[in-house]
Amino acid sequence: MSRPPEFELISTYFGRGYPDSPDVIVPNGDDCSVIAVPAGYQLAQSIDTQVEDIHFPAAAPASLIAGRALRCAASDLAAMGAAPQGFHLALTLPNSDSYWLEGFACGLRDAAQTLNLPLLGGDTTRGNSLVITVAVQGLVPEGAAITRGGAKPGDDIWVSGVIGASALALSTVLDTPHKDDTSTAPYWHPQIQTALGQGLCGLATAALDISDGLLQDAGHIARASGVKLILTDSDIPTAVRREHPDWQRCLSGGDDYQLVFTAPTDARAEIERLSQTLGLKHCRRIGAVTDGQGVVLQDATGRDITPEQSGYSHF
Repeated sequence: MSRPPEFELISTYFGRGYPDSPDVIVPNGDDCSVIAVPAGYQLAQSIDTQVEDIHFPAAAPASLIAGRALRCAASDLAAMGAAPQGFHLALTLPNSDSYWLEGFACGLRDAAQTLNLPLLGGDTTRGNSLVITVAVQGLVPEGAAITRGGAKPGDDIWVSGVIGASALALSTVLDTPHKDDTSTAPYWHPQIQTALGQGLCGLATAALDISDGLLQDAGHIARASGVKLILTDSDIPTAVRREHPDWQRCLSGGDDYQLVFTAPTDARAEIERLSQTLGLKHCRRIGAVTDGQGVVLQDATGRDITPEQSGYSHF
């Protein structure tokens, strides 16, 4: 008896070419994946959904869409300090075009190999729009996960790299979805800070990845920690200079997938050594945590220049 088309699709495009892991007891292909969590570790999990023409242009090459979807999801593991362990994939497809699926599978495999993420399982279904859901999981030493809720008054605020390059690339991506070069790389190929996140365990007091804009996402740390984050404009490494008309969009545009994190002042030297070891030339201190609530952007004189638009809103 031949297998139903759905299972042929899964076997053909998602049954091979992914990293292996000794923690995977039952892999892709059964009703559930079964994972052995090593002693002294905890499992960190996150899920991310992307919808065509909302999160990415549907006309873009399938390989770019797939690679970006997995990288964006894996960024949450970096923010928690977790080592990647595996991912599940759910696809809603308008059709089962073999050319598109081959490109998608190729991009997904390449990203999975780069991120060292085995494919643990998933689901496919038919629908009116292309919807990609990626659930990632990783391992973190017991009690060492970096959450949003640990920032304390007196902490430094850091960012792992340049902010705004992806937001400024978006217009080019939308105008020419098939373009894959240095002008669109910040959007299609975000550099996920996995190694930095793991290195920050025991150093950072709070962290998250920047997906909806630096100012808005910093607000999540402020709310979860019950503190105020004061950022200094001239200290923030942005894709364009302060006087550029697009500078403010760098702070609120989103899709950076850099880390914003807080840490005690006595961790400065160790964080600087870590960033140098990892080649992160633009990992910088950009402000300080104080008593209060919210996020304030200041200029060099201490004047409040916080813009009304702080980031992307899903609703």
